[in-house]
Amino acid sequence: MKICALLFFLIGILPLSAALKFEESKISAKAGLDEVSLSRDFKFTNDGKTSVTIKAADAGCSCISTEISGGKFTYAPGESGVLRANFEVGSFQGTVEKPIHIWLEGDPDESPSSTVVLSVSIPTIIALEPKTLKWKVGDDTAPKVIDVQMTYEKPIRVTSVDTSNKNFNLKLIIVEEGKHYQVEVTPLSSKSPGLSVVRIETDVDVPKQRSQQAFAVIAAPHKQVP
Repeated sequence: MKICALLFFLIGILPLSAALKFEESKISAKAGLDEVSLSRDFKFTNDGKTSVTIKAADAGCSCISTEISGGKFTYAPGESGVLRANFEVGSFQGTVEKPIHIWLEGDPDESPSSTVVLSVSIPTIIALEPKTLKWKVGDDTAPKVIDVQMTYEKPIRVTSVDTSNKNFNLKLIIVEEGKHYQVEVTPLSSKSPGLSVVRIETDVDVPKQRSQQAFAVIAAPHKQVP
C-alpha cells in the first residue's frame, strides 16, 4: 500500500506532457492563376497542464515562411494562438503539399511535437511529362522526349529551349503550334554521371509561368552491397 501511495504521489507531482492541439492538422487552399503568394492560419491551443514555448516551426522549404501570432511563443495551459503559413507560389503547378513541423522547448531535434500540412492547388497551364529524363552510365545515348501540353484558354508558344549542361543536345518539335510541343533530349556521352536543367521558355501572359524547367540525368550505377 505504501508503494502504491508513493507512486500516486510521484505521478501527481510530475509535469504532464506538454502539447499543442491544432483545430486543423491540414488546410487546403486554391491559388489563383496570377496569385504570387497566399497565407493560411493554423489555430492551436495549449492542451497540456504546463506552459509551453514554441522553439521553431519549419517546413524545410524556402517556399514557406511561418509566423506565430503577435510574436508570442510561450503559452499557458488553455491559452490559444495562431501559426500562420506564408506560401510563395512561384512557378509551382498542380497540388503542392508541404508539412510544417513544430518543435517545443525540450523536443529533440529529430522529434517535433506537432506537424501540420498546407496543401495548395495551383492551376496547371503548361504540363511537362515526364519532368525528369533518366539514363544510366554506360546506357545507349538514344534520345528521350519531354512532352509539353498547353492547357490554357489561349495558345502558348514555346519561344526557346536551353540546357545547363552542354553534354545534352536539345531539339524542339512542334506537334501543334500553341498547344503541343516535344523537347527531344540526347546525351552526347553516357560515360560519366551528369545532370542538366532543361529550360523551356514560353510566351504565356502569366509572367511567373513563362519559364518552365525539367531535368535530364545520367545516373551512376548502384554500388553492390557485399
